[in-house]
Amino acid sequence: MKDTNIVMGRIQIQIGMSILANTTHDINIISNFRKLRALTISRSPMNGRYPVLFNFPLLEELDLRGCGNVRFDLDMLSGLHLLKDLNLKLNGPHCTGDLRSLRVLRDTLEKVNIDSCPNIRGNFMDLADFPHLKDLNLYDTSISGDIRGIGKNDFPALETLKLPKTVNGGVGYKFHSVSDVPSFMQAIYLLIRRTPGLFSDYHLENAFLWELSKDSDQWYDWEYDGLPPPFKLECVRAGSHFGWRWTSYHADDDFDDEDEEDRCQACEVNWLDAGPNSKSIHFADYIDELETEIFRGYTQPPTKDEFRQLLKQGKRKR
Repeated sequence: MKDTNIVMGRIQIQIGMSILANTTHDINIISNFRKLRALTISRSPMNGRYPVLFNFPLLEELDLRGCGNVRFDLDMLSGLHLLKDLNLKLNGPHCTGDLRSLRVLRDTLEKVNIDSCPNIRGNFMDLADFPHLKDLNLYDTSISGDIRGIGKNDFPALETLKLPKTVNGGVGYKFHSVSDVPSFMQAIYLLIRRTPGLFSDYHLENAFLWELSKDSDQWYDWEYDGLPPPFKLECVRAGSHFGWRWTSYHADDDFDDEDEEDRCQACEVNWLDAGPNSKSIHFADYIDELETEIFRGYTQPPTKDEFRQLLKQGKRKR
């Protein structure tokens, strides 16, 4: 079989689209490699179920990504007792199963990437006691849970974390009540104090793309003078200080015209520590970068009537 590599005593078989696109191979041939340690299959046109892929007792790395027509369930991993690195990214709806099936690999797993597999379910906290788990990416799955449930002894080795919007506090989560936000921000604050690099800078700065849900009774139509109400969230840093605030846009939102970005307005910062003061070397940064205008004095979104009145006041000042 082509693309069979032996590197530093480890056998690695790579099966990619360039090999299989116009050629028929008997995939069962890899069963001859009983001492296989690493298996990578990327963007392959393989179609159906392949139990042979999960029958390597010495396998430590399984990279099966972009194989949308390969049908398998997480419980098929139960025989890979030495598995450390699992990458199932971009496998779509044919990758199924409950996250709890990975508990048989509790003592070995170090990296789990199951991004863009919408039929993966379960609770991410089922992996909280994995002693060696360093990287966990469950984005765009149907995993449930609540980020506030992560305790100080959970995920003891975790270095990076990315959760889907189906988790309370995951990327893209929408709040049904403004009053729920402080407890989530406090949870994030405690997590980054424990592990500063746990979340990507992009997601942290944009507060994981959190915003108020349109289903909330606190949400209202926002077509007033081109400025949306501050229904989105962002995290704020001034030196070593950390806080958050409501804002009218996320940092990477598309703007309809050149002036719309200038109209972006935010509420006052809710600091999760003492915050910068006038004697701090970072106070000037706070004044320049964080000072608000229209929503001055507001630490949460104004009501619809308040918002309308604030815009009228803003027009008169201009």
